[in-house]
Amino acid sequence: MRLRTILRISPAAWLTLPTLILSILYVTKAIYPNNYGVAATAGATSSMCFLVGFVAATAAWEAARLRRGGIWDAPHTRPKWAITIIAVTPSIILGAVFLLGSVVFAAVYGQAGLPEIRIVVVGFVAICAWSLVGFLAGLRLPMSVALPGMLLAPFLWFAFVPALPAEWLRQLSGMYRDCCRIGADIAPAALLAGLIMNVTIIAVALYAIGAFHMRWSRIVATAMLVTGVMVSSAFAWNVGPIPEVARDRSALKCSMVGATELCLWSEHDGPTQVFRTTLTAVIVALTREDLPIPGRWSEELASPSSVGTLTLDLWKSDPDSVRWSISQGLAPWPACAFEAAVAPLSGSSIDVLRGWWFTAMGGSEAMLQENLGWLIADPSASGGIPIKDLYSTLSAVSIATRNAWLERLSALVAKCQSPDDYSIQ
Repeated sequence: MRLRTILRISPAAWLTLPTLILSILYVTKAIYPNNYGVAATAGATSSMCFLVGFVAATAAWEAARLRRGGIWDAPHTRPKWAITIIAVTPSIILGAVFLLGSVVFAAVYGQAGLPEIRIVVVGFVAICAWSLVGFLAGLRLPMSVALPGMLLAPFLWFAFVPALPAEWLRQLSGMYRDCCRIGADIAPAALLAGLIMNVTIIAVALYAIGAFHMRWSRIVATAMLVTGVMVSSAFAWNVGPIPEVARDRSALKCSMVGATELCLWSEHDGPTQVFRTTLTAVIVALTREDLPIPGRWSEELASPSSVGTLTLDLWKSDPDSVRWSISQGLAPWPACAFEAAVAPLSGSSIDVLRGWWFTAMGGSEAMLQENLGWLIADPSASGGIPIKDLYSTLSAVSIATRNAWLERLSALVAKCQSPDDYSIQ
């Protein structure tokens, strides 16, 4: 098919630019750590949730056009698999453009360097799979059913399935929007699960379209589908909701700041990065105030061996965001908060503690208002004492009194309890 003909008759060609713009706009709303290519690429795949429907629907429209014009069933010299590939190519190009466009934009927007090619490959295979599913729907169903069905089905697959209680099912789609923290890499098992599932869909769709004819073909196609689902599920079963594994620690860059060891990943420790500068200033300030801080701060994922280490989960590079990430690490959710037998921890005590750490580090009132506005507006949540007044009082008392208050509140948070009185005793 000539390019001029494609541009004239193909909805996929008409929708390429609009979907690219939509995908880029969507990526600007995605949340992922700055300067990390794996996270940026995974975050960019979130646009597949809304845009793969256009890939499937345009393929369905092309199939319906061939069917209604009698072209599909007419005698032809090309094999049906070749006709199928030619027919779905504009839809695949549509998907490739918005996928690559969103990935490249995410890498530039997040200053993340090169995209993660493994995630891109699995996403592209998923686009090919849905283009063939759409083509099959256009051949077998009335257009009034195929077009809206193909707009909706990918959305249900990419958005509804991840909301199901069986969280591992989301790894079968080929979209990895929940990956990854700076200390993590994409889980190979999740990539294999998505790749195997989508290759299975491609093979079964080609059979159902009639592109391949084999002896016992229905049995073979059914066996392929069952085997593909079972194998991909076996890989995804133990991955969990977030498809990530801990990174190799050899990429960590560690140095001493006074008596505190500070370890950052190379993406956050380049000559143009401000993470180490901000963290160093915070460590110096907290040490000068004689506050009890861990002797090691690191961006690696928390593990049983990280006792005595402050785990840093840094997403944005501006100083206030870094300070807030530190305050979350210094006042993490306790283990008892995740135990069903324990009464749920109210947010007030841990938020009072985080707010105090943030204030002690010199955080701005704007960021404090953004994260703890509800606590500032409701003094009853902090025992009837306005939270800013409490922090001001703490800054004026002796080191021993302040640390005693900090130790008391931290001990209560660790037990999933909140004090009746937040005042200094």
